[in-house]
Amino acid sequence: MDQSPAPASHRPYPPPDNARRAGWLDASIASGFVATFAMTVSMAVAYGIANAAGDTNGNTIERWFAALSSNELTENMDDSFAIGMILNLFMGVIWAMVYALWFAQRLPGPGWRRGALFSLIPWFLSLVVFFPIAGIGFFGSEVDAGFLPALGNLILHLVYGVVLGALYRVGVSSNAEDSLIDVQVTATGERASTIGLLAGGALGFIGGWFLGPTIDNLASQPVVAFAGALTGAAMGMLMGSLLGVNLDDDPQQRPGSPADDAPPA
Repeated sequence: MDQSPAPASHRPYPPPDNARRAGWLDASIASGFVATFAMTVSMAVAYGIANAAGDTNGNTIERWFAALSSNELTENMDDSFAIGMILNLFMGVIWAMVYALWFAQRLPGPGWRRGALFSLIPWFLSLVVFFPIAGIGFFGSEVDAGFLPALGNLILHLVYGVVLGALYRVGVSSNAEDSLIDVQVTATGERASTIGLLAGGALGFIGGWFLGPTIDNLASQPVVAFAGALTGAAMGMLMGSLLGVNLDDDPQQRPGSPADDAPPA
């Protein structure tokens, strides 16, 4: 029986724990989408609780909750809500890629804890950058709600971080034993699908923005643009994935394929 070792390109390719794993880009994008969705759902639930528990004539806590549900930020969310959701989704994916690139392999503990620790960075930046831009002051100081704005924002970011870290860990672990050929194929597919997602989302947003005024009886311009961006991103990612597969559909032409390893005739 032939006991010769398998060619290097076909051996398992597990990178060390402190290295980015194969499939990190796909895993970060998917995890970022889901984590941002979980954060958005949590935000809606929190708003409902604050709205129900708030009372401008109640005790201190009830007045704080009332201020949370009615302030400069929440009262100016009309059609700009769609734009805010687009930016929120975009930033959620960008932060996920930052996490995968520099923090996932350096922070201690299981995936969910790494994500939770990482979420403290966007949480702090939201308090000192986004809150003032939104008109509610540093740390939400211009909202008469005590420490609740900062605490509520912390909880939302922890939800994002825990979901991001846990899902990203699962995504990269599934690729930990890939061969070098699989890693190369995965990288090609990642690049193509990511380019397709970004290009499709941008084109969909632009198309929806210009189409919006012609169908303003159905939805406002930002909402149409938002729908166009999501549709374009989905179609672009699908087309990019198909193109990536076509680039690698002939195993005999891949670097390190069995044909490459065969001795010359």
